[in-house]
Amino acid sequence: MQTRPPIVTFMGHIDHGKTTLLDKIRQENTWNKEIGGITQHVSAYQIAIGKTGKKITFIDTPGHAAFKKMRQRGGLVTDIVVLVIAATDGIMAQTKECISLIKDLDLPLIVALNKTDLSSASPDLVKGQLAECELLPEEYGGQIACLPVSGKTGQGIDKLLDMILLTAEVLELKSEPEAPLEAYIIESIVDKNKGSVATAIVKKGTLSLGDTFYIGQTENKAKALYDYSGKTVKSVNPSDPVQILGFQNLPPIGELITDVPTDTSKPDITTTNQALVEEDTPKIPAIVKADTVGTLEALLSSLSDDVLILSSGVGPITDNDIFLAGSSNAQIFAFNLKISSSVSNLAKAEGVTIVSSSIIYEILENIEKQVLKMLEPTIDEQVVGLGQIIAEFKIDKVRIAGVKCTSGRLKKDDQIHLKRGDEIIKDTKIDNIRQGKIDVDQIKVGNDCGITFKPYVDFRQGDVIISYIKEK
Repeated sequence: MQTRPPIVTFMGHIDHGKTTLLDKIRQENTWNKEIGGITQHVSAYQIAIGKTGKKITFIDTPGHAAFKKMRQRGGLVTDIVVLVIAATDGIMAQTKECISLIKDLDLPLIVALNKTDLSSASPDLVKGQLAECELLPEEYGGQIACLPVSGKTGQGIDKLLDMILLTAEVLELKSEPEAPLEAYIIESIVDKNKGSVATAIVKKGTLSLGDTFYIGQTENKAKALYDYSGKTVKSVNPSDPVQILGFQNLPPIGELITDVPTDTSKPDITTTNQALVEEDTPKIPAIVKADTVGTLEALLSSLSDDVLILSSGVGPITDNDIFLAGSSNAQIFAFNLKISSSVSNLAKAEGVTIVSSSIIYEILENIEKQVLKMLEPTIDEQVVGLGQIIAEFKIDKVRIAGVKCTSGRLKKDDQIHLKRGDEIIKDTKIDNIRQGKIDVDQIKVGNDCGITFKPYVDFRQGDVIISYIKEK
C-alpha cells in the first residue's frame, strides 16, 4: 500500500467562483475560456504544492443545474469536497443540491467562503445558513472548516491547500499500484484528429501505455496517455488524472475502466433512442448533438417529456442527421459544435432547422419556449345563444338592433359574432339590452329586445347574432 494524492472536487452554485479559485491554484486563466461564464465540462488537474511537492488532484465540476449528474459522477471518485459558497450570496439552490449529495455520499467537507474581499461579503451569515443545513462550522463547535478565500486576490488559498493536505493525512489515503485496475471516466469527447478520447481518474492499480483495458465486455488498448496539460506519459498511478486514446467506442461518463472484462448493463447514451408515444400526444421531435458525452447527458436530462428524442450523439452533425430530421419533421439541437457550410446548405435544402449554441441556457430556453407554445390551451367556443336582427331603431341618433332570441339566451357583456349569410363579419360585445323601456341583463329564447353593441358594428336586418363563451 502506498500513500496517494487526495482527489478533491470543487462543488457549488453557479457563479460562486469555483473555477476562479482553481485558476489561482494552478495559475491558469480557465474562466475566460469558458463560454457564458459556466464550466461546460468536468476537468481534472493535478498540482504539486510548494517545497514539499505533495500532490493534489482537483476536479472542477460544472455548477449549472443541468449538470447535476456530472457533479454526481465527480462524487464517485472524490475523497474530499471543497464546497465553494460566495460570501456575498450565501447558500443558493445548487448549493443545497451539493450539500444533499455530499451527505448522501458521506464525503469529508471543507467550505471555501469565496469573495470575502468584497464589501458586501457576509461570512457569518453563511455560517449560520450552514448550521441550518446541519453542517456546523468549527466556530460553532462543529467539525466543518470554513475558510475565507478570494479567487480574485488569492487571499486564503494557502490555508485552503494546507487544510486539504491535513484532511488527506487524517484520511490516510492509500492505494495499491499493483492492484487490479479501477479508473472512472469523468469526461469523453470525439476529437476530430484523435477520435474517441476520455478523461479518467485512476482509483486503483496502474494504467500503462499499450495496456489492454475493458469497459464492461469491450476490449480497448491504451494507444496514448496524456496528463492534464496534454503531455504524453508512459503510465498513470492511483489518483492521477489521464486522457486516454484507444477506445473502440466513445465511453459514457461514469463507466469503470478495468483490466478484466466485467458485466455491465448501463445503456450507452450515444446510441439512437427510439421513443414510444401515445397517440394524439403532442411532442417536439428532436435530434440532439453535443461535443461531449457529459454535455449531451446534461442536455438530455434537462429536456421535458414533451420532447421526443429521435436520435442523440456526440460529434458533428452529419448528413444522416439532416435526412432523419427532414423525414420526421424534427429539429436538430447542437451544443458547442461547428456547423460546416455543406451541412448548413443541406439543412436549408431539406427544410431542417438547426438550433446551435455554445451556451446550454440558450438551447434549453429555445426548447422550453417551443414546448410552452405547443402546450398553449386550445380555445374552444361554446355557443350559449342565438338571435336574429329583425328591425332597426334610432334613439338620439344611436342605432339599436331589434333582436329576437332564437336559441339559448343573450346576456349583457356577452361576446358575439355578427354573421351575415355564411360569413362572420364582425366580433363585438353586447353593450346593453332593453325590453320596452326597461334595461335588462338578459333575454331568453322566444323574446324580443333592443340591443346596442360595443364596439359599434354596422349591422343589418337579417344578420344573425351568435353569443359564445371561450373554453380552454
